[in-house]
Amino acid sequence: MENIKKDTVVAYYDEIAGSYDESRFGNSYGRFIDAEERRILDGLFPGDKQERRLELACGTGRLTNYATDALDASAEMLAIARPRHENVAFVQASADDTGFEDASFDAVYTFHLLMHLDPAVIVGIFREAHRILKPGGRFVFDIPSKKRRRMLRHRQESWHGGTELSGEDVGRLAGEDFLIQSSFGILFLPVHRLPDGIRGRLLDLDYKLANGKWKENSSYLVFELVKR
Repeated sequence: MENIKKDTVVAYYDEIAGSYDESRFGNSYGRFIDAEERRILDGLFPGDKQERRLELACGTGRLTNYATDALDASAEMLAIARPRHENVAFVQASADDTGFEDASFDAVYTFHLLMHLDPAVIVGIFREAHRILKPGGRFVFDIPSKKRRRMLRHRQESWHGGTELSGEDVGRLAGEDFLIQSSFGILFLPVHRLPDGIRGRLLDLDYKLANGKWKENSSYLVFELVKR
Protein backbone atom coordinates (compact mmCIF):
# COMPACT_ATOMS: atom_id res chain seq x y z
CA MET A 1 0.00 0.00 0.00
CA GLU A 2 1.42 3.38 -0.97
CA ASN A 3 2.14 6.07 1.59
CA ILE A 4 -0.84 8.23 2.43
CA LYS A 5 -0.49 11.89 3.29
CA LYS A 6 -2.20 13.18 6.42
CA ASP A 7 -4.05 15.76 4.31
CA THR A 8 -5.80 12.91 2.47
CA VAL A 9 -7.10 11.46 5.73
CA VAL A 10 -8.26 14.86 7.01
CA ALA A 11 -10.06 15.69 3.77
CA TYR A 12 -11.84 12.32 3.88
CA TYR A 13 -13.16 12.92 7.40
CA ASP A 14 -14.12 16.51 6.64
CA GLU A 15 -16.30 15.16 3.83
CA ILE A 16 -18.09 12.45 5.84
CA ALA A 17 -18.40 14.26 9.19
CA GLY A 18 -22.14 14.86 8.86
CA SER A 19 -22.96 11.19 8.26
CA TYR A 20 -20.17 9.61 10.32
CA ASP A 21 -22.08 8.74 13.49
CA GLU A 22 -25.07 7.21 11.76
CA SER A 23 -23.10 5.29 9.15
CA ARG A 24 -20.48 3.88 11.55
CA PHE A 25 -22.27 3.53 14.87
CA GLY A 26 -25.97 3.78 14.09
CA ASN A 27 -26.27 0.02 13.50
CA SER A 28 -25.96 -3.09 15.69
CA TYR A 29 -22.37 -3.78 14.59
CA GLY A 30 -21.23 -0.24 15.39
CA ARG A 31 -23.05 -0.30 18.73
CA PHE A 32 -21.30 -3.59 19.55
CA ILE A 33 -17.88 -2.04 18.96
CA ASP A 34 -18.83 1.09 20.88
CA ALA A 35 -19.96 -0.98 23.89
CA GLU A 36 -16.72 -2.97 24.01
CA GLU A 37 -14.57 0.15 23.68
CA ARG A 38 -16.48 1.85 26.48
CA ARG A 39 -16.14 -1.19 28.72
CA ILE A 40 -12.38 -0.95 28.38
CA LEU A 41 -12.28 2.81 28.85
CA ASP A 42 -14.57 2.66 31.89
CA GLY A 43 -12.01 0.40 33.53
CA LEU A 44 -9.00 2.48 32.52
CA PHE A 45 -10.52 5.90 33.20
CA PRO A 46 -12.87 5.75 36.20
CA GLY A 47 -14.96 8.88 36.53
CA ASP A 48 -13.98 9.52 40.14
CA LYS A 49 -10.27 9.94 39.32
CA GLN A 50 -9.17 13.52 38.74
CA GLU A 51 -6.84 13.55 35.74
CA ARG A 52 -6.14 15.76 32.79
CA ARG A 53 -6.79 13.56 29.76
CA LEU A 54 -6.35 14.34 26.07
CA GLU A 55 -8.21 12.54 23.31
CA LEU A 56 -6.37 12.53 19.99
CA ALA A 57 -8.52 12.42 16.83
CA CYS A 58 -11.72 12.89 18.82
CA GLY A 59 -13.85 13.02 15.66
CA THR A 60 -17.48 13.84 16.44
CA GLY A 61 -16.92 13.32 20.15
CA ARG A 62 -18.21 9.76 20.51
CA LEU A 63 -15.66 8.88 23.22
CA THR A 64 -14.81 12.40 24.38
CA ASN A 65 -16.69 12.06 27.68
CA TYR A 66 -13.51 10.49 29.10
CA ALA A 67 -11.42 13.58 28.25
CA THR A 68 -10.76 17.04 29.63
CA ASP A 69 -9.15 18.12 26.36
CA ALA A 70 -9.68 16.91 22.80
CA LEU A 71 -7.96 17.37 19.47
CA ASP A 72 -8.74 16.66 15.85
CA ALA A 73 -7.29 17.80 12.54
CA SER A 74 -10.75 17.92 10.91
CA ALA A 75 -12.63 21.20 11.34
CA GLU A 76 -15.88 19.54 10.27
CA MET A 77 -15.58 16.82 12.90
CA LEU A 78 -14.80 19.39 15.60
CA ALA A 79 -17.85 21.46 14.64
CA ILE A 80 -20.00 18.46 15.63
CA ALA A 81 -18.01 17.49 18.72
CA ARG A 82 -17.82 20.88 20.43
CA PRO A 83 -21.54 21.36 21.23
CA ARG A 84 -21.72 17.83 22.62
CA HIS A 85 -19.04 18.39 25.26
CA GLU A 86 -19.19 21.95 26.54
CA ASN A 87 -16.78 21.27 29.41
CA VAL A 88 -14.04 19.91 27.15
CA ALA A 89 -11.34 22.16 25.66
CA PHE A 90 -11.08 21.45 21.92
CA VAL A 91 -8.11 22.18 19.65
CA GLN A 92 -7.69 21.74 15.91
CA ALA A 93 -4.25 20.23 15.37
CA SER A 94 -2.41 17.14 14.21
CA ALA A 95 -1.90 14.24 16.61
CA ASP A 96 1.86 14.27 16.01
CA ASP A 97 2.16 18.03 16.58
CA THR A 98 -0.36 18.98 19.26
CA GLY A 99 1.12 22.28 20.40
CA PHE A 100 0.73 21.40 24.09
CA GLU A 101 3.51 21.97 26.60
CA ASP A 102 5.73 19.15 27.83
CA ALA A 103 4.28 16.96 30.60
CA SER A 104 0.80 18.46 30.35
CA PHE A 105 -1.38 15.35 30.69
CA ASP A 106 -1.97 12.38 32.96
CA ALA A 107 -3.34 10.35 30.05
CA VAL A 108 -3.59 10.48 26.25
CA TYR A 109 -5.94 8.18 24.35
CA THR A 110 -7.08 7.64 20.78
CA PHE A 111 -9.33 5.17 18.97
CA HIS A 112 -9.66 4.53 15.23
CA LEU A 113 -6.67 6.73 14.36
CA LEU A 114 -3.42 4.75 14.11
CA MET A 115 -5.01 2.18 11.80
CA HIS A 116 -5.22 4.80 9.03
CA LEU A 117 -1.65 6.07 9.25
CA ASP A 118 1.76 5.24 7.84
CA PRO A 119 4.32 3.79 10.28
CA ALA A 120 6.41 6.97 10.20
CA VAL A 121 3.42 9.05 11.32
CA ILE A 122 2.65 6.55 14.08
CA VAL A 123 6.21 6.89 15.35
CA GLY A 124 5.69 10.66 15.45
CA ILE A 125 2.48 10.26 17.48
CA PHE A 126 4.25 8.00 19.98
CA ARG A 127 6.96 10.63 20.40
CA GLU A 128 4.42 13.41 20.82
CA ALA A 129 2.40 11.42 23.35
CA HIS A 130 5.56 10.75 25.33
CA ARG A 131 6.47 14.44 25.26
CA ILE A 132 3.13 15.77 26.51
CA LEU A 133 2.57 13.06 29.14
CA LYS A 134 3.65 13.50 32.73
CA PRO A 135 6.07 10.90 34.14
CA GLY A 136 4.02 7.77 34.71
CA GLY A 137 1.30 9.06 32.37
CA ARG A 138 -0.65 6.63 30.20
CA PHE A 139 -1.05 6.34 26.43
CA VAL A 140 -4.05 4.23 25.34
CA PHE A 141 -4.82 3.34 21.71
CA ASP A 142 -6.37 0.68 19.50
CA ILE A 143 -5.05 -1.04 16.39
CA PRO A 144 -6.15 -3.92 14.12
CA SER A 145 -4.52 -7.20 15.12
CA LYS A 146 -1.83 -8.35 12.70
CA LYS A 147 -2.20 -11.95 13.90
CA ARG A 148 -5.96 -11.96 13.19
CA ARG A 149 -5.47 -10.49 9.73
CA ARG A 150 -2.72 -12.95 8.84
CA MET A 151 -4.86 -15.83 10.05
CA LEU A 152 -7.77 -14.73 7.85
CA ARG A 153 -5.46 -13.82 4.93
CA HIS A 154 -6.83 -10.30 4.95
CA ARG A 155 -6.05 -8.27 1.83
CA GLN A 156 -5.98 -4.51 2.32
CA GLU A 157 -6.93 -2.46 -0.71
CA SER A 158 -6.89 1.11 0.64
CA TRP A 159 -5.36 3.28 3.35
CA HIS A 160 -8.56 3.17 5.41
CA GLY A 161 -7.83 0.81 8.31
CA GLY A 162 -4.75 -0.34 6.46
CA THR A 163 -2.25 -0.48 9.32
CA GLU A 164 -2.05 -3.46 11.66
CA LEU A 165 0.28 -4.29 14.54
CA SER A 166 1.13 -7.18 16.82
CA GLY A 167 2.09 -7.04 20.47
CA GLU A 168 5.70 -7.38 19.40
CA ASP A 169 5.35 -4.43 17.01
CA VAL A 170 3.92 -2.29 19.79
CA GLY A 171 6.79 -3.31 22.04
CA ARG A 172 9.26 -2.07 19.44
CA LEU A 173 7.37 1.21 19.07
CA ALA A 174 7.30 1.63 22.84
CA GLY A 175 11.06 1.14 23.01
CA GLU A 176 12.65 2.75 26.05
CA ASP A 177 9.97 5.45 26.23
CA PHE A 178 7.00 3.34 27.34
CA LEU A 179 6.18 0.21 29.30
CA ILE A 180 3.24 -1.93 28.10
CA GLN A 181 1.02 -1.94 31.18
CA SER A 182 -1.95 -3.91 29.82
CA SER A 183 -3.71 -4.94 26.63
CA PHE A 184 -7.24 -5.89 25.63
CA GLY A 185 -9.02 -7.48 22.69
CA ILE A 186 -12.14 -6.33 20.86
CA LEU A 187 -14.31 -8.40 18.50
CA PHE A 188 -13.22 -11.99 18.85
CA LEU A 189 -16.38 -13.37 17.28
CA PRO A 190 -17.26 -12.66 13.61
CA VAL A 191 -20.07 -10.36 14.76
CA HIS A 192 -20.50 -8.80 11.33
CA ARG A 193 -21.56 -12.20 9.98
CA LEU A 194 -24.16 -12.86 12.69
CA PRO A 195 -27.86 -11.80 12.61
CA ASP A 196 -28.56 -8.33 13.99
CA GLY A 197 -30.98 -9.66 16.57
CA ILE A 198 -28.44 -11.73 18.50
CA ARG A 199 -25.40 -9.46 18.40
CA GLY A 200 -26.16 -7.56 21.59
CA ARG A 201 -26.63 -10.77 23.56
CA LEU A 202 -23.10 -11.87 22.69
CA LEU A 203 -21.30 -8.87 24.20
CA ASP A 204 -20.24 -10.54 27.44
CA LEU A 205 -19.12 -13.71 25.66
CA ASP A 206 -17.15 -11.79 23.07
CA TYR A 207 -15.45 -9.68 25.73
CA LYS A 208 -14.47 -12.80 27.66
CA LEU A 209 -13.07 -14.52 24.57
CA ALA A 210 -11.32 -11.36 23.34
CA ASN A 211 -9.51 -11.00 26.65
CA GLY A 212 -8.60 -14.61 27.23
CA LYS A 213 -5.82 -16.91 26.12
CA TRP A 214 -6.15 -16.05 22.42
CA LYS A 215 -6.40 -12.29 22.80
CA GLU A 216 -4.31 -11.48 19.73
CA ASN A 217 -6.80 -13.39 17.59
CA SER A 218 -9.31 -10.59 18.24
CA SER A 219 -10.01 -8.16 15.42
CA TYR A 220 -8.65 -5.18 17.36
CA LEU A 221 -6.18 -4.76 20.19
CA VAL A 222 -6.12 -1.97 22.77
CA PHE A 223 -2.86 -1.15 24.55
CA GLU A 224 -2.22 0.83 27.71
CA LEU A 225 1.34 2.15 27.79
CA VAL A 226 2.98 3.94 30.70
CA LYS A 227 5.60 6.65 30.20
CA ARG A 228 8.93 5.59 31.68
